[in-house]
Amino acid sequence: MAQNVINSGARTTFILFITIGVFHLASGNALGVSGKPVSIASVKLVDESSLPSEFSVANPKPGNSLFYIEVTGAGITEDFPLVLSLDQSYCEVNYNGNNQLRQVSLDRDGTRAIYEIDYQQPEQFKVTTVYFCLQRKSRLQHVWVNLGADYSVILYDRSSLSRTKRQDGKKVDSIPPGAAETDSLGPEVRIEGLRIESADKEPFFSEDNVPTLYANTNAVIRLFGDGLSSETVIRFTDVAADRGENCNELKTPEYQVYALGNITGLINVNFPPNPTMHFYICVKDRSDAGIFKHQGRDSWNMVDSYEKMLPLWLSICIIVFCLSASALFSGLNLGLMSMDRTELKILCNTGTETEQKYARAIQPVREHGNYLLCSILLANVFVNSIFTILLDDLTSGLIAVIFSTVAIVICGEISPQAVCSRHGLCVGAKTIYITKFTMILTFPLSYPISKFLDCLLGEEIGNVYNRERLKELVRITRDYNDLEKEEVNIISGALELRKKTVSDVMTRIEDVYMLSYDAILDFETVSEIMKSGFSRIPVFEGSRNNIVTMLYTKDLAFIDPDDNTPLKTLCQFYQNSCNFVFEDVTLDVMFKHFKEGHKGHMAFVHRVNNEGEGDPFYEVVGLVTLEDVIEELIQAEIMDETDVFTDNRSKRRRQANPKDFTVFAEKKENQRIHISPQLTLAMFQYLSTTVDPFKPDTISETILRRLLKQDIIYHIKIKNREKARNDPATVIYQQGKPVDYFVLILEGRVEVTVGRENMMFESGPFTYFGTQALTANIGVAAESPINASPQTLGSIQSVNLDSMLRHTFVPDYTVRAVTEVFYVRIKRSLYLAAKRASLLERSQKDPQPSQDQFDDEVEKIQEESGSQVPTSGTDLDAEIQARQLEARIISGLVAQEHEHEQEESTNLLPKQDRS
Repeated sequence: MAQNVINSGARTTFILFITIGVFHLASGNALGVSGKPVSIASVKLVDESSLPSEFSVANPKPGNSLFYIEVTGAGITEDFPLVLSLDQSYCEVNYNGNNQLRQVSLDRDGTRAIYEIDYQQPEQFKVTTVYFCLQRKSRLQHVWVNLGADYSVILYDRSSLSRTKRQDGKKVDSIPPGAAETDSLGPEVRIEGLRIESADKEPFFSEDNVPTLYANTNAVIRLFGDGLSSETVIRFTDVAADRGENCNELKTPEYQVYALGNITGLINVNFPPNPTMHFYICVKDRSDAGIFKHQGRDSWNMVDSYEKMLPLWLSICIIVFCLSASALFSGLNLGLMSMDRTELKILCNTGTETEQKYARAIQPVREHGNYLLCSILLANVFVNSIFTILLDDLTSGLIAVIFSTVAIVICGEISPQAVCSRHGLCVGAKTIYITKFTMILTFPLSYPISKFLDCLLGEEIGNVYNRERLKELVRITRDYNDLEKEEVNIISGALELRKKTVSDVMTRIEDVYMLSYDAILDFETVSEIMKSGFSRIPVFEGSRNNIVTMLYTKDLAFIDPDDNTPLKTLCQFYQNSCNFVFEDVTLDVMFKHFKEGHKGHMAFVHRVNNEGEGDPFYEVVGLVTLEDVIEELIQAEIMDETDVFTDNRSKRRRQANPKDFTVFAEKKENQRIHISPQLTLAMFQYLSTTVDPFKPDTISETILRRLLKQDIIYHIKIKNREKARNDPATVIYQQGKPVDYFVLILEGRVEVTVGRENMMFESGPFTYFGTQALTANIGVAAESPINASPQTLGSIQSVNLDSMLRHTFVPDYTVRAVTEVFYVRIKRSLYLAAKRASLLERSQKDPQPSQDQFDDEVEKIQEESGSQVPTSGTDLDAEIQARQLEARIISGLVAQEHEHEQEESTNLLPKQDRS
């Protein structure tokens, strides 16, 4: 109640401060009133003793409601417009006549005036603060302006004030109203109210508006009343009594009044615990030896105190428990709620043994998501509230706020959530019984809220991953799981299979290897088919877009290239059907069709072409196979032994070149006798794999193919076998006769006579003789004895053509044709030229030899081949042929072979890519 008394009219608005700022100018609140500058310096309450001597109360009124106010300033006149207000920010102009100001005195210079006010105190108040309003003249009207708290006075009810004077043993009766109380012995002290100025702990107020202070803490109380001085001493009692009675059972020490004002003073207090009783004010003057006088039992003169509910040790234990529980509930809130139901099901089925155990313990509780959430949050808020209240009892003010904030944030939020974000499964399983107990305790409140949330938000489903999310999940966790890169690619490819269409993976029709329906299956065509490496070849008729059938390479198993079978005949016999699909068919559908295998593992991609003025028609745009779909599934290229390209779209060639047999089908202009390409191929394979002097480590395959294109095929015709025995033209080798050539029987049969015993046997195709004539150093001229020993093969210098041309081989057997025979005869000089060309080819491919060294070797061989002339007349033609072949091999053989390979590779590319 006293608080309201003292603070009545304390409502201040922003407009008031703006208005007061206008008055607080350099002129000191200059206001325009009646056209004259007016300023107010001070307003204060005075007693009758301060009135001028010429002033007298003509008609004094009974009671104690008459007050005198002194106003100082400048420009004060008799009609000075000044009124009272009970509000600090508002001017109540229409007062009752009893509350109006009446000017009773005015100085001549207008600097001081005395006003009289007859103010009736409300019954419920003993002290009232009044404010003053002054009229300001504006352009259009007169405005009343409240002067604010700086120009206010406090009025109090003095009806019960009385004092006792001790002068010459004479008792003085009560002082008349308005009289000055300035006797030498001082006035009697009367306390009319109190207000809590400050306290270690913020006080609260009871229903009767009695302030309640925390026991054993310091507080500052402002007292309101009369007769307060520096000698005034205050004590408190818990015994109620009337004003003026003696105080018994004082409960507090003496408190000295200080910071005196007109009717106020301050005291520092510290109340003991008194939870059931009130403290009442007792007062006396220090100079007075009397006892303390009771100030009455009014609520505005009472103070209460309270003490801690719990002892210190118990409060600390509860605070620690609440902080630990807060940390646990915060961690469980994050740890349990971050694990969705889908993840728990996965852990129950696929986790480790420990993870499965933890997941099975948590899953029943986690099924009730909103119920669990509400229970944890309610429990967390509950323990945090208890923690804050108890901490506020132990400390006060800023310390309690800072400590509680730091403790809850660090110990109750950050630390547990950091732990449970990584180990939530383990923590949740270990504390599952605490969680269940919490859910039971909070059931009356948390369960209804959870049901409302279930109805409002719907059932919790958990995380559901679509294709994109699942693929990204596998990709970003690749570094932390045990999946290999290939496994990740397969998973990603399987997830993307439905998104891709056949147009994304097909081979364009321009790049497809196809055969014409009118083609002939000769050796060249079959070789091209084998060279392409495809097992299924489309067959078109007329235009490449008109695909009529398919050719499987297995259909060629019973085809003889020498028969020149028309492809049309083979296609009509097998009648392999074609599968056509549209370009927007997805790969998962295509994969399903290929798995069924009803239409094979290859399909042609077509679309409806409605461009132009004609009717729409189906246009074949590409080819798709099962291999293409599987490659997209595993995200890798599948390479087999017949593949020419690593990618059918980028046309990247393989590093290992396949065997190219089409070169054997070329026309051989240097040969007088022609054999079939099949026989040429068989001869090449036999020499390069069986006969040591012609193996790739001695003669390269490129040089050997060029060698077999020379005029080395011979034919012996036999009409009569009996007559042929005495015909010298049928003799291939003569026993004891030196020769310098190697012979390989291709077709027919020969008779071989060996040794002195003339042992005879017959040999058939692919029997060879005379390898010593190519490799052994026999019969060297006398001028070159150092060349009699065998020379090693490994460099160009080791193959000296001039010294080795004269080497001969003397066979100890006779070879005679007994039937019509085709055979290969390779002279030593031709073989040595091929051997040296192979060394040149290797040196050209080797980056180590310098260009100058290579040029010197070529020039040296060309000079030797041009200056050497054979001495034997019978071998002149063969020797010239060998020299010419060597020069041709050295100058352009290797380059031509490389150009041929380049041309063959280019022919496999589409026309638009050959440039």
